[in-house]
Amino acid sequence: MFTRAAASSADTLMISAVLDEDNDEAIYQPAARVFQYEHKNPPGEQWFVSDFALSVQDIAVIEQPEVSPDRPRFFALLGAEGDVAYLSRPDRHQEMIEGAGTSNPGSKFYGQVLTLRQIGQRLYVIGIGGQIYVRKGPDDWRILTDAVLFDRQADTQQLMSAPDMDSPDFLEWWESNRLNNPASRNIIFRDIAGLSEDALYICGEVGPGAKPVLCYWDGRTLEELKVPLEEATLAGIHIESPDSVWICGREGVILHGSRARGFNPVNADTRLNLFHGFTSWRDSLLMPASVRPGGLWRLDLQSNAVSRFEPRLPKLNRLDSNPEYALGGPFFAQAFGDVIWAVADKDIFRFDGQQWERIKHPDLP
Repeated sequence: MFTRAAASSADTLMISAVLDEDNDEAIYQPAARVFQYEHKNPPGEQWFVSDFALSVQDIAVIEQPEVSPDRPRFFALLGAEGDVAYLSRPDRHQEMIEGAGTSNPGSKFYGQVLTLRQIGQRLYVIGIGGQIYVRKGPDDWRILTDAVLFDRQADTQQLMSAPDMDSPDFLEWWESNRLNNPASRNIIFRDIAGLSEDALYICGEVGPGAKPVLCYWDGRTLEELKVPLEEATLAGIHIESPDSVWICGREGVILHGSRARGFNPVNADTRLNLFHGFTSWRDSLLMPASVRPGGLWRLDLQSNAVSRFEPRLPKLNRLDSNPEYALGGPFFAQAFGDVIWAVADKDIFRFDGQQWERIKHPDLP
């Protein structure tokens, strides 16, 4: 089962897969198979594979000349425990983010890390527990700010004072002490984007799946921005310009605005889609949605209208042999010019500007 993907061009795609797809927790276990696909290569020479002792949470295309002077642009993998594997040539290189994760020797037990991004010349990693890391140099990862870091010790002490779950006072205690108490919030950051290193947007939720969180880093302080939604998970950010920032998430959520003018929901027929992110294509933004109902969706930047991308994706393979279960759509989409990549749990598609092609994977029927 495919779990993560990234493309470096219209012809090169990398995907990760879990080795034990019957295990619901496989994505969090340190065993992954990573495939690289080269579309222009002749048949039989298109796929390359490597196994990693990582729980791959993200794949990114980065540019770091000091890591790989000859080929400074390459793929990188992020492991849940803070491992960053640079797939540079001729030699691969790996770093560990000190303090990240939950099981490595230097962990501070904030939680797993989920997302790797390059913004400007810097690399950033975000994740559970309000973690935001920035790479200052080789093997030098630092907390960007501790403003929203989860305090597990204080959280444990607070739980010890909780009334019994059967008590009529429990719900009131939970709302006042857990959901609405800043000191008790466990923030899950899911995406980070910025036009510069001093203008970063970071989104997620007070987890799991409760209140939306949107923050802005100005180079000195982290500011929490107002989100006009009581419940939502924010999953993806696209910065069109300093005054036009798009955010998407679960339950069909799309927000538009900026730090200066605030954010408002986009009034469109988004169903209850689980939108994973954005990719820019022609005069629109494309949004992959894996469920409810799922598919590849198009946001018109002029009218804010949302519709299914046409032509539609081919029918997806079922996730398992159960005929009652049908997967809704892709978790990943990325465009390069007219070309679009789309990846679902058991499918890879490439759009050449006119029609979709199903990419044959050697391990799938």
